[in-house]
Amino acid sequence: MDPLAVATEVYALWSVQDVESTFAHVAEDAVYALHFDEDLAPFAGISHGREAMMAAFYAMIEEFDYLKYEPTILGVDGDVVRVQIQFRFHHRRTGETLEGSMRSVMTVTDGQIVRCEEYLDRGHVEAFMRLIRQREADNEVVPPPEIPKRPSGTNVALPSRKTTKVPDEEGCG
Repeated sequence: MDPLAVATEVYALWSVQDVESTFAHVAEDAVYALHFDEDLAPFAGISHGREAMMAAFYAMIEEFDYLKYEPTILGVDGDVVRVQIQFRFHHRRTGETLEGSMRSVMTVTDGQIVRCEEYLDRGHVEAFMRLIRQREADNEVVPPPEIPKRPSGTNVALPSRKTTKVPDEEGCG
């Protein structure tokens, strides 16, 4: 696959957080750099190798829900693909939201990502990460959303079914 096709596929897979399929396109010795203070998040800094990169990506999705992740490929120059990403991330434990854009510079060789560097507004992201770390330290966390329950003592009937037989697929097509 050419670099544009690889980038297009990888960003489509990552936008739905399909880690395994995303990393099928990553070289064993790939380097990933997320440019902000690595003391503030386990996924920041530089990761060497596919396994370390995958661990960083798993750490991201364990900590954040991706409310918006919209990559736009800006250009391709040989093996280098430049992408701008609009994002909105929800921090699961504190309920805080980080929103902005970032740039990604991806190098693809022989159909595999060999390097990916991501650049954010470093001051903004670092301030956000310090805020959520302080809220976690102060135990200012939000409980996960509750699944609605049927009020006790009520008998809410399920919708009636016209048939109990499940139609087969004969004659379809």
